[in-house]
Amino acid sequence: MSRIKLSTDRLTTGLYIKLPCSWSEHPFLFGSFKIQEQEQVKVLQSLQFKHVLFYPDKSDGLPLPANTEKAETENKEEQKSDYLNTLWIEKEQRIEEQQVYIRNLKKCENDFKQSLTIVRSINLKLEKQASSALEDAKELITDITNKLNHRKNPILHLMEEGKEGDKYHSHVFHVAILSMLLGKALALSQQELIYLGLGALFHDMGISKIPTQILYNNPNITQAEKNYLKLHVRYGLDKISHIADFPAPASEIIAQHHEHLDGSGYPQGLSDQQISLLTQIVTIADEYDTLCNPSDKHPARTPSHALSFLYKNRKEQLNTKVLGLLIKELGIYPPGSIVQLCNQKLALVMSVSKDNILQPNVLIYDPAIPKNNAPIISLSKLNLKIEKVILPWKLPENIQEYLNPRVRVNYYFEHAEER
Repeated sequence: MSRIKLSTDRLTTGLYIKLPCSWSEHPFLFGSFKIQEQEQVKVLQSLQFKHVLFYPDKSDGLPLPANTEKAETENKEEQKSDYLNTLWIEKEQRIEEQQVYIRNLKKCENDFKQSLTIVRSINLKLEKQASSALEDAKELITDITNKLNHRKNPILHLMEEGKEGDKYHSHVFHVAILSMLLGKALALSQQELIYLGLGALFHDMGISKIPTQILYNNPNITQAEKNYLKLHVRYGLDKISHIADFPAPASEIIAQHHEHLDGSGYPQGLSDQQISLLTQIVTIADEYDTLCNPSDKHPARTPSHALSFLYKNRKEQLNTKVLGLLIKELGIYPPGSIVQLCNQKLALVMSVSKDNILQPNVLIYDPAIPKNNAPIISLSKLNLKIEKVILPWKLPENIQEYLNPRVRVNYYFEHAEER
């Protein structure tokens, strides 16, 4: 892409420019942008630099002719000064908003990591302290249910990846969170949400008896190995049969989470109303997480492509109402998606709320801004829109390193008190 060094006295609206200074030395939110109004031109001409970089291919017009005469009155100077002050105030406000956002995100990440530690402990207890493991699970899921019900529209954040070796724990916990979000959207009762969370948390517990060479060798395993893999459902049911007072609705989820509405699932080939609603919810959450975070050799799908795949290819097998709710909860650009905005900037979707499902919070790629200070903005506040999804592996290495698309996609919800 060509760029031209352009003196600031030739600036006009419609030009896409890049500023030749650090982010802290100018009042604009970004270091490169398209000039939208004449007041921006006046501010640019008042800054310490006399030249900018001009990008003809991204601009809507041409610069002013060289040596254009400019005569400004005192009144215009005052207007320029007022506009400049307004820009600095707005930038400072956005910086403060970002600091609040980051504090909330870090708290959310800490809660997520602590919960994941509990999930790990629960699974370690299952072999010899099964009853204690169940009580710990009930306490965890009840606490999450209370927090989830505390907010009308929880904000869903993208989480950092867990520890190495946490794939199983991340999977079942993520499925539990997604399932409970869907259960809340369906207005399930408190007790139903707890059963739903418990069933999701334990749905794959039989997988520990499956050899790793079968688990991680898909899609190259033989039919005999596929049949062996299907036994994890029975192994899971065998395990819970030794746990006193294991809730029947949660047990049903373990038994049915691979059944499909068209009868094509296993182990019993159940269909339609034979499959509990709680199971239908967990199955969709399980399918989504598996597409985004495969444990085998299948390539991972981006969050938006995973949603699209389920909607286009699995409508006969999955509950379409619940699937529609998943799209409604996550948006068509779920957290973890790399997107291109209407101003051509690239961004990582960080969080989403049903209040602004099409304009989530995103982390913007701007090489003029240090990665640690990369702006996280609400698209709705800047009236920006997403144009398309970008495949992470198609990004240049420097942009991948800056945006840091997650290898594993995990979500958790912000549950601070409503403001």
